[in-house]
Amino acid sequence: MKVKQWLKEVAYVANRDFKEVSAYYSKFDDSFITFVGMEEDVKFLAEREITEQLTHGVGFSPTTGKWFGWSHGAIFGFTTGSTCKKGDCHYVGKNLKDQEEEAIRFWQEDHHLNVRCEGVIKKDGERFFDIKWDYDDKAKNEKLRGATNGCLYLITKQGNGEWVAKTIRAYNVHNVE
Repeated sequence: MKVKQWLKEVAYVANRDFKEVSAYYSKFDDSFITFVGMEEDVKFLAEREITEQLTHGVGFSPTTGKWFGWSHGAIFGFTTGSTCKKGDCHYVGKNLKDQEEEAIRFWQEDHHLNVRCEGVIKKDGERFFDIKWDYDDKAKNEKLRGATNGCLYLITKQGNGEWVAKTIRAYNVHNVE
């Protein structure tokens, strides 16, 4: 589907959130899609004909029979039988302990030793895991060798943990096992 045709079907133009600039918003839930003049940035959505239940980052394509999730750098289609396991980018732990384990796993990479959570920090109305790690003696940046570093990892609302899509219906806690 051509981008302009797709946008006409799924979006409307307004200056709602960005007062000085026109933008496209989803007819489904009023979420931001793209700015006027940047239509080619959503060509990948039009090509997949994601025309139903389009919201910021998620939508359904009746043409392919798949739900798609995307961000600035990736897109993936899900259908009946699709799975979600720990370590997958779309995994969201079903409780705080699962989410903490996932935050630690995310930072376990080359040259990071003793990755750990040192508690929960509240900042700007949100909660974050305070993740820390030590660098080994082979880190590319010699100044980091033996040093401790860290980051804040956003705690999101609880998800479903691991699951298998049982139907093609909209994602909710009732259609995963």
